[in-house]
This record gives sequence, structure tokens and C-alpha cells, in this order.
Amino acid sequence: MADNPKLTVLFEKLRGKTFEIDKDEMSIGRRDSNDICIKDSSLSGHHADIFRREVDGKTVYVLRDNDSTNGTRINNVAVTGEQTLKNSDLILFGGVEVLFDSNEETDNSGFTQTHTIDISSIDSNISTVPALSNMNPFAKQEAKRHAMVQMALIGVLGLVGLGLVGLVVWLVIRMMSI
Repeated sequence: MADNPKLTVLFEKLRGKTFEIDKDEMSIGRRDSNDICIKDSSLSGHHADIFRREVDGKTVYVLRDNDSTNGTRINNVAVTGEQTLKNSDLILFGGVEVLFDSNEETDNSGFTQTHTIDISSIDSNISTVPALSNMNPFAKQEAKRHAMVQMALIGVLGLVGLGLVGLVVWLVIRMMSI
């Protein structure tokens, strides 16, 4: 029997970390309770699941996104519903890229398929990773807290200004009565 497939993290701070897919169903997310725990804020608590299934006498692995905040992409295509994984698929869980390595033998009929991408005309400031405006799942809470602090600061400054105006009026009245 062949080795179990693996997910190898390609993301910079976790690069090289490998997770073996050794169960019929495995959960992926940033919570410790997941079978595959990737501690990164771009992943949802229970981001996705991988299932091992038998189809036409062959073992296949299927990935399902669990309506995660930042989504799941396979080879830069958003996952909707379930999608069967193929050897060497690049999976993006939120902002963390991983490689699916199933060690499966592929029949190339004696030729190698090559994909060429010309990046010479691409601006170097453009990322191939989709913009993840929701990268931090707590961004809305932080924005609300920031707005509240601003409002409180404006309120305090308003009260101080009002107090100064009152002091000036009091001094003027007192000077006029002398």
C-alpha cells in the first residue's frame, strides 16, 4: 500500500511543516481541536475538511471549505462545495499555501506536461495571493474599538474646550465687576 498523502506548508513562517492525511476525515483550521491545526489568523477556527473516498475502486481525496472567512483555493480557483484533489495541487487556506502530495503514479504516456508562465511583464508589486481584506478575523471588533476610542477622545477634548470657554467667560465677568 502506498504512503498516506501529505499536506506540506509552503507559507513562510511554517514552511516545510508536513501533515499526514491518515484518517478518512480530517479537519483543518486554527483551533487546537482540528486534526490539522495551522495557527494563522487567516484561517477560520474550522476552515476546511479533507475526506478519503473510494471512487471506481480508486482512493481519492476530496476537499471541502466550511464557509471560511477567507476562503479556500485550489490552484488559485475558489473552492465551492467539494473538490477532488490531485497530486501536486496547491491549496490556499486563507493566506497559507500548502502542497498536496499524494505520491500517486500518474500516467503521462511518455511525456511531461509543462506549464510556462511569463512573469516578465508583471509589476513586481503585484501578489499572486488574492487580496485578503478579512485577513484578521477580529478586524471588525478592532475597528469598532478604535472608533469608540476616537469618539471618547473627541468627547474629552470637547469637554476641556467647553471648560476653557466657561473659565474665560467667568474671568471676563469678574473683571467687569471690579
